[in-house]
Amino acid sequence: MGVPTDYATYLRIDELLDLQQPLSDGAHDEMLFIVVHQVYELWFKLILHELDAAAVALDDARAHAALRPMHRAVAVEQLLIDQLHVLESMSPDGFMRFRDPLAPASGFQSTQFREIEALSGAGDARHLDAAGRDEIHRAQLSERLGGRTLYTALGMSMRAAGFDAPDGDHADARARRMSALASLYRDHDDAPRAVLHELCEAFVDHDETIARWRHHHALMAAREIGSRTGSGGSLGVAYLQSTLDRRFFPELWEVRNQL
Repeated sequence: MGVPTDYATYLRIDELLDLQQPLSDGAHDEMLFIVVHQVYELWFKLILHELDAAAVALDDARAHAALRPMHRAVAVEQLLIDQLHVLESMSPDGFMRFRDPLAPASGFQSTQFREIEALSGAGDARHLDAAGRDEIHRAQLSERLGGRTLYTALGMSMRAAGFDAPDGDHADARARRMSALASLYRDHDDAPRAVLHELCEAFVDHDETIARWRHHHALMAAREIGSRTGSGGSLGVAYLQSTLDRRFFPELWEVRNQL
């Protein structure tokens, strides 16, 4: 047996509760701002943990084993949206009382969120140069950007199930993938095809939930800062609005046109 432990020791509660260190001189809402964003990073960590598990299962052609982690990731992503209501309880003037000391820190610099994007197929090498990203985080994101994505892992499981779903961006590979997806969506009565179909829809759930979070996040930011630039020097709300149409898995949306 291991060494006996207790709740506070196992969860390292004292260390966790010592991580909230406001920079302002008594701005009440800064504690809320810090806690919410630290919780976001914990949720991002869990989302990556689950998406990685799904990708590993797909690499091994174990599509059934990818379902639970995908569904769990989506459940956590719903919490990302719900958590925005807590931030919205902060008034614009309450935020302005501690905004200046934050500069140039910005949510734009969240390495873990950029990792989620990269694993989901929407990585952008320009994010490697985000201000405040140290060499460790830069290497971490660079590895993600150079790695396989959830969608390429899905393709491996589809090929293992007998579908003609090659990798590649050229027109022929894309046409064959779309044909394979259309076949799967039209006929998924037998168990192996049903699992792959459910998995594709879980991918769409992941894509849609992050899109809804982006939309709500942009509205929340507009409510707090109006048309000001972001604390890290970005375009603020204008930048967030420019991301609203991003999709991780465009082919899974497009296949609906072929049914």
